[in-house]
Amino acid sequence: MRHDTQAKVLKVRGAALQGRSEQKNWIGLSQSLLLVALFFFSPCLVAAQPARIYIDSALAALGGRETLLKLKSQRIVSHGENFEPEQAVRPGGEPRKASTFTCTLTRDLSNGNVRYEWQRETFPPFTVTWRYSEILSGDQGAILGADGARSPAKHAASAARIAARRKELGRSPVSVLLNALARSSSLLRLADQMIYGHQQYVVSFDDGGQFVIIALDAQSRLLTKVEFLEDDPLDGDTNNELFLTDWRQVGALKLPFELTYRVNGQIVMTEHIDSIENDLDISAVNFTIPEDLAQTDTADGRRGEQSSQWILRRIALASPLDDEQTRVELTEVAKGVFHVTGGTHHSLAIEMSDHLIVVDAPLYEERSQAVLAALGKKFPGKPVRFVVSTHFHNDHSGGLRAYVAAGATVVTGKVNEQFYSQVFTAKHTRVPDSLQQNPKPAVIETIDSEKKVLTDGTRIVEIYPVVNSHAEGMLVVYLPREKLLFVADLFSPGAPRQVSAWCGELLAALERYDLKVDRIAGGHGNKISTLAELRQAATSPAS
Repeated sequence: MRHDTQAKVLKVRGAALQGRSEQKNWIGLSQSLLLVALFFFSPCLVAAQPARIYIDSALAALGGRETLLKLKSQRIVSHGENFEPEQAVRPGGEPRKASTFTCTLTRDLSNGNVRYEWQRETFPPFTVTWRYSEILSGDQGAILGADGARSPAKHAASAARIAARRKELGRSPVSVLLNALARSSSLLRLADQMIYGHQQYVVSFDDGGQFVIIALDAQSRLLTKVEFLEDDPLDGDTNNELFLTDWRQVGALKLPFELTYRVNGQIVMTEHIDSIENDLDISAVNFTIPEDLAQTDTADGRRGEQSSQWILRRIALASPLDDEQTRVELTEVAKGVFHVTGGTHHSLAIEMSDHLIVVDAPLYEERSQAVLAALGKKFPGKPVRFVVSTHFHNDHSGGLRAYVAAGATVVTGKVNEQFYSQVFTAKHTRVPDSLQQNPKPAVIETIDSEKKVLTDGTRIVEIYPVVNSHAEGMLVVYLPREKLLFVADLFSPGAPRQVSAWCGELLAALERYDLKVDRIAGGHGNKISTLAELRQAATSPAS
């Protein structure tokens, strides 16, 4: 009964908040993806050899199945670094160092309660220390303390965030082998691998629709790697790997003290364990969700299950994006020109005589589909013919594939052409998006050093490249008759903090192009600004 209870606790998922019929459909889809995942991870399946013996031997190497089943609590103190490949200065460039952290994780394994105590240091453009706690209790959660610039002092955890954390906990050394054992009917023996120069036995299992692969050192039988296939808005089918090394004896268990997380081969986090305590007294640990936050998010939590690393990487940037952002507001800022808001990342929609132009497609497919639906209702019969991508960073470009599927031409900086060509041909079999379901060749028009003009004979839309230190290939959109500018990241109208260097680079470009700007709409921010406010931000120190 013990391991059954633990397995159930570890399998709490935000998706469970949905109705039974929808859940059945999802499980059926996941099962149909199993064969795809098999071939994605290992083209050579060794079906003749039993897999259970490898899980049993791995459990023995850790200290034994019974020892793990009797484990009631655990406290892990660690420190590490986070990196973000898709926030580099140029596509394929050096990953941005997002943050360093120290963390104390306390787990009540008897009922699944979890508490994290975080101290996170983020780096320029804003050097800030964030201190906050994360509590998980069943399908509820809370964040106590601000975990980012847009975060309140405390808030309830989204279903997606809870699911992402639960999923990550589920592949911890004290959990993943018990998970595999509880699903022994789905165990498969895959082809051996070589990792760190050592032969690895490879076993897989189906964790409720998520295909999980475990690599065990052939000599020690200790875990070397746990991986699964996830979805990324841009990259599609994404290999999410956790490598475990530096195994040490902690009481009756042997546990890893070095963890490395990779996404599509790129390191996104390194974690160094400072101490581990097993079966400690946690009676004084507060796992209680505050009464004013004790609410279950009724939104679909599957994003955290399907794209856990995308969620966790945004948290590491102190810029969480786990709340579902499908609410769309259209605010007319000039005749036929609408600021598209309703979430943390904004767009601009421009009405032309027989079509629309959209500037920026942020976040992910669902956001773009919500925007397209709102524009379709507002402008029936007028398709989006062009989507202008201000820059390649994933939070501002994650929804581009939906526009390509809808037939829009993508306008972007020349430096992004190869990157976007790969994005628009990437396979999304884990979570099929609209372009996966309706494949079509993408049309990409690029801008290098000269401006591009889009016009219907009446309205003029000018697109300018801006040399800057944030992202190569950055574009801004200017409407000369309306004297309106749209910019992403370099300046965020109304935001309490600005990067003066970026504002100065934008201002220099506007002066070089001799643009007469009266108003500025942003990819972030809570207002429409003026050129005077941009000038002030350019001369103020970043805060």
